[in-house]
Amino acid sequence: MINGRLDQFLDTGWYSEATLYYHGFIYWCEAQFNAATNITSFFVDKWAAKNEDNTYYHPILEENGTVKWERVFETSDNDLECIKKRFLEACIFDGKSFWQIEKELAWLEESTPIST
Repeated sequence: MINGRLDQFLDTGWYSEATLYYHGFIYWCEAQFNAATNITSFFVDKWAAKNEDNTYYHPILEENGTVKWERVFETSDNDLECIKKRFLEACIFDGKSFWQIEKELAWLEESTPIST
């Protein structure tokens, strides 16, 4: 993992609003826990972005000033380890799994938007 420790990401980073960059796209990972149902929902959203020195990213805006995004992965369960396993094995990164591209992923911070 570029710009981050793999063990830290696997421990807590994957579900706590992690921002990953891979081949021109941001993959935003987030989990939400529902205490009433004891269910955790986890999703990954994807949008075009520019990587700045493997530190920051800039979302690429559409002509109307918005960011075009898509949800590329979503799952829910009461077992966080099951959710984590599904995420790590899902082919959401250009048809590849996390493990197939882990060394190419950059863990980034958001910066200011740019236009194309």
